[in-house]
Amino acid sequence: MKAFILAAGFGTRLKDLTKDFPKPLLKVKGKSLIEWNILKLKSAGFDQIIINTHYLADQIEDHIGDGTKFDLKIKYSREEKILGTGGALIKAKELIGNDPFLILSGDLWTDYPFSRLASYNLKKVAHLILLKKDKDQDADMNLKKDYVYVDESSKELTYSGIGLINPKIFNEIKLDKLQLWRDLLLPIVETKGISGEIFNGLALNINSKKDLRQLDVIISEG
Repeated sequence: MKAFILAAGFGTRLKDLTKDFPKPLLKVKGKSLIEWNILKLKSAGFDQIIINTHYLADQIEDHIGDGTKFDLKIKYSREEKILGTGGALIKAKELIGNDPFLILSGDLWTDYPFSRLASYNLKKVAHLILLKKDKDQDADMNLKKDYVYVDESSKELTYSGIGLINPKIFNEIKLDKLQLWRDLLLPIVETKGISGEIFNGLALNINSKKDLRQLDVIISEG
């Protein structure tokens, strides 16, 4: 199974750290954020990875290379203008192919067992890993049995940045700046076409220097 890592963003919330340096290459304990994720995916059985790039794309592509040093295959989908999490998939659809693939936010640190998804039998068009919202966080969706729905009056869960996607959901959509949840997945919710599971482990989006310091502690204690 292939994995798609989203790595095109500007990382503006990290300010001076990403002024001349892409967020996926920020290092914690000697490895960049994206390298940690690549190694986790390889360990879980993924042998082909696609990475979308835009901001300071050369730095990411030069540093990671074609996957040889990780003993797997890595290809890039470079965006001349940033296309969002949905548009990125549409642009890369020839690289993705016709089989379900894992999508992963490049700035996410998680202990979710990716091996579970490498052998997952995807019966719906997508399977999302969901988190219970924090008190200061806006939620996007709900879960009943195994399918995702939206209760506007009481949304309880957020998307972690990890999911399995069947590319048939975007193969016929025109390339544009689109978001994965809002533009590609939300329209399918009413058909009960999206399954999900709640993950109670660690899923930390690196959006601040505080997050980086927290991650340094997590790895040290790991």
